[in-house]
Amino acid sequence: MKNGALTGFTIIELVVVIAIVSILAGILIPNFNNILESARVSTAGSVQRAMTKAVQMYYLDMGFYPPDVVRGWDPGLVSPCTTLSCSNPDGSAHGSYSSPIVTCTDCPSGWETIVATSWHGPYLAQWPLKTPWGGLYDYNYWPAGASRPPCVNNPGVYAGVEGDYDGNHNMPPTAEDKMRAYGFDVPCPNNGEAQMLLQILPCHLNSDCTSGNCTNGLCI
Repeated sequence: MKNGALTGFTIIELVVVIAIVSILAGILIPNFNNILESARVSTAGSVQRAMTKAVQMYYLDMGFYPPDVVRGWDPGLVSPCTTLSCSNPDGSAHGSYSSPIVTCTDCPSGWETIVATSWHGPYLAQWPLKTPWGGLYDYNYWPAGASRPPCVNNPGVYAGVEGDYDGNHNMPPTAEDKMRAYGFDVPCPNNGEAQMLLQILPCHLNSDCTSGNCTNGLCI
């Protein structure tokens, strides 16, 4: 009686297969993670472009940029925002972020009345509830720039890609590197966030601007 044909793998064959799979995983997984990170950065870039258009349209209607608010709050791009009323889109703000802390340093006298009569939004379809890394966006209006040790942001309007209300879900270093490489963040050592420039301030709103560096109404 002849022995039946062997249909299983020998131990050596299994070891070889496992080794090949391990090598392929070592090659493919980092590449896959890199692709995912690039996709997240691209998503943040899309938010930057949408917000840039939104603040420009707001400025055309109002004559000034939206007021500064804390992270997670809409500064007036989706619904009007004043010291009396402002929207927290996901409704989960808490702790030091439970209030929008509306600050409109360079707004004209009676700016809230202007918002009430001249706001023709929404200028942004909806406020993005989460960053691609699970954190929050933070609209920043910095007329005199901002110090983010060891970095300094030039005067302008920014969208911060930051952590959540509890300081979690910050950007990983690999993402920060890509954000800078794609021009979405200022040159700065990794600090868990990015500040995407939306608009350079016009000379009359820029406290660092002088006649010598004002070109076409913008401080350069």
